[in-house]
Amino acid sequence: MKKFRALSCFVFALCLVFYAVPRLPFQGISQLATGFSFIWLAFAILVIGSNLFYVIGEDQSGSGKRKRNDFTVVRDRGIIPEGNKQGTRSFFK
Repeated sequence: MKKFRALSCFVFALCLVFYAVPRLPFQGISQLATGFSFIWLAFAILVIGSNLFYVIGEDQSGSGKRKRNDFTVVRDRGIIPEGNKQGTRSFFK
């Protein structure tokens, strides 16, 4: 369901860019309008890139899940660092 949402947001943002780019004033009118056009286009590219990364790159991030599961196993076993008798972690000792 989340992948479908990201894919639909990607398609919508791509359509929005194709519709808006010919209408944006990249030259001429004022520096403020030109600056807005470039900032809007950069933000649109970030939105498109993030949604595309989520749709394509989600299956390749399995190694991060494995590391997180290893940490939860260590945490659930109750391994406590040496010299710490109360069960809280101390990084300064």
